[in-house]
Amino acid sequence: MLKLLKYEWKACARTCLPLYGVLILMSLISRILYVIPKNASLDFMLPAIGYMLYMGVMMAAFVVTAVILIQRFYKNLLGSEGYLMFTLPVTVSQHLLSKTIIAVVMIGLSGLSALISIFIFADRMILSMDEVWQAFTGLSNLLPHSGQEFLFELELLVLAVLGIAGMALFLYMCIALGHLASRHRLLMSIVWYVVLSTALQVLLLMVMMGAGNAVPEPFVDLMKVWWSGITPMGAAHLMLRFCCVFTLLSDAVYFLVTRWILVHKLNLE
Repeated sequence: MLKLLKYEWKACARTCLPLYGVLILMSLISRILYVIPKNASLDFMLPAIGYMLYMGVMMAAFVVTAVILIQRFYKNLLGSEGYLMFTLPVTVSQHLLSKTIIAVVMIGLSGLSALISIFIFADRMILSMDEVWQAFTGLSNLLPHSGQEFLFELELLVLAVLGIAGMALFLYMCIALGHLASRHRLLMSIVWYVVLSTALQVLLLMVMMGAGNAVPEPFVDLMKVWWSGITPMGAAHLMLRFCCVFTLLSDAVYFLVTRWILVHKLNLE
């Protein structure tokens, strides 16, 4: 499993990490173009060019990350490298887990690099020593004195990780479903993605709209009484935990469907 993760990380990082570095560098260049003294004739042109290049690199970072993750899954498990990958002494589940973990890491790094570049562009990365010290002391005080706030942030982090993993697993499931077709497999993967994502949104909307009518009134009254006794922070924790469980179940469904197709319906011709 560790060798799979190392192999997958190298394959993705050698392209994505330099691009993230270029994104941060472009944000710095764009910021410099905005603050340096300019000739009147170039007063608007240079900052505008820098901003357009910066936004172009940011869009490219997200697009390239998505394309590489999709390409790695398709070529490794369903394409020309599939015969070699499935001869390795690892299970299908380990293949899927390694690709999902690296997908979460790469998507997280792309978001982090974009956030850092935005801070640089907005001139918020230059902190005084007092601000740095306050940040560290605030972090140290967070654990013993603000347990509820720390737990809230931890739940948000777990939900974000599960959500990113769900995005990757849903894509993998659609690609695997598209591979069941005898022809035009990539096109069928796109069709599956559009159909399933639309169906899930419609189903969720129908459940939300019909839940109030389907639940018996005595149960609704009981829930109102119970809900009134919960603090706002407790309600926030409850909602986050519910979202985490729901997202985890969704991830499990995507994972199991993809695994079943790879185990029982795989056709590498």
